Amino acid sequence: MARFKLTFNKQNNSHLGIKIAIREWVLKHVAPSGVVDVYGGRGVMFNRVWRLCAAPYRTSCGDAVSWLSGQGSIVENVFDVDPYASPYEALEVIGGRAESDRIGIACTDGTLRRVAMMRTKIPRFIQDKCGWAERDLQLMAAIYHQYPKFLRHVIGCVMPGWSIERLIVQYGSGTWRQATVYFAAILKKRPAAQNGATGSCD
Repeated sequence: MARFKLTFNKQNNSHLGIKIAIREWVLKHVAPSGVVDVYGGRGVMFNRVWRLCAAPYRTSCGDAVSWLSGQGSIVENVFDVDPYASPYEALEVIGGRAESDRIGIACTDGTLRRVAMMRTKIPRFIQDKCGWAERDLQLMAAIYHQYPKFLRHVIGCVMPGWSIERLIVQYGSGTWRQATVYFAAILKKRPAAQNGATGSCD
């Protein structure tokens, strides 16, 4: 996992700063042919990041996952995935529909480390994709303390046709906010997926 230095002022809305930083990081590694803002609109991220990269930009309409599922092939190669909870349902659709061989994703994960910290239930979608039990306390402890390792695994399960080229992870600050994770990744399509086949959950 790559290390990177955040240059924003943490005393002034640090989570906004994190979101901006990871999106700027994506732009350093992917020359965008277009941006899809899956859960957002023309708000702060558009004004502070996406508008400045001078790339085509569009947003979802209505239910984000349903909208993605109805798009067919997606020509854009940068995806802003900032839900209130889990980004993984949207990432699965993106993995199956992105045309580019190399894409960038900037995500907020309000689910995986949160359920691990609170020892609640792993969502059914993640259970089914990863083969995990609903409430395995040993697994949850491992997820909480080794989140980047398990994040790689989940991405591999929901996007089996892609490999992770680069990954950065930043936790929220504060007792409860540290359960929210902000991450970005550069993904490359596996050769088998380029030929129409899918990979496997690593």
